[in-house]
Amino acid sequence: MDKNTWNSWYHKIMDDLGFNKHNDLKTTELLNNLLKEHPKKSNLNDLKNLIENKEVYVFGAGPSINKHIEKFKKLQKNNPNNINKNNNYVIISADGTTKALLEENIYPDVIITDLDGHMDEIIQSSNNGAIIIVHAHGDNEENVIMYVNQLSNIIGSSQVPDVSNFENILNYGGFTDGDRCIFLANEFKPSKIVLCGMDFGDKITNYSRPNLKNKIEQADEIKIKKLKYAEELTNWLIKNGNCTIEFIK
Repeated sequence: MDKNTWNSWYHKIMDDLGFNKHNDLKTTELLNNLLKEHPKKSNLNDLKNLIENKEVYVFGAGPSINKHIEKFKKLQKNNPNNINKNNNYVIISADGTTKALLEENIYPDVIITDLDGHMDEIIQSSNNGAIIIVHAHGDNEENVIMYVNQLSNIIGSSQVPDVSNFENILNYGGFTDGDRCIFLANEFKPSKIVLCGMDFGDKITNYSRPNLKNKIEQADEIKIKKLKYAEELTNWLIKNGNCTIEFIK
């Protein structure tokens, strides 16, 4: 998504949700500065080499996630060309979805996180070689300070429309961790993107919100709005992206 198109989406969403744009910029600057001295950064060439011309599976934390992980496992079992991870397909995980994957001994290649998911599993995946896209926004400043130096293979991300002045920050579009995964994958021209656990409904799981008492609960009003925008953005990308985007079958 080009900067002007994202600019329109960003201001519409932020104004609708009543979020603070100045705080987005403040946390973006903080993350950029922390990454200047970070000893274990990754880079865009790493993402390009990983994703380009590959089949990408994006895993979100919707109620269908466990069912879709089982579908994914059966699909790979029935496809002998896809047995070796990193040869023919790439796994991108949205934040706390990483826990659901690790529970099935599946390690993601890339994780996009605003650092409010299951951080033990994200750190474990980082230590296992996953590229971690850390996303800065207006209300995760404390988590950026807490976790950035615990992660390896790290790249910065922000939703502010213009990141040209931040040498360690990317923005390819998307507003939630889930749809940001899709926009990131699309940027590097995969052969296909397959969506798993991307439900865009009115329910959330404890993979997305670790503090939930139950595995699946009703989403609050703000989360429902976020998921609606995630769906709209995903549909926009299905029409305008670099490759075929489909839901797992």
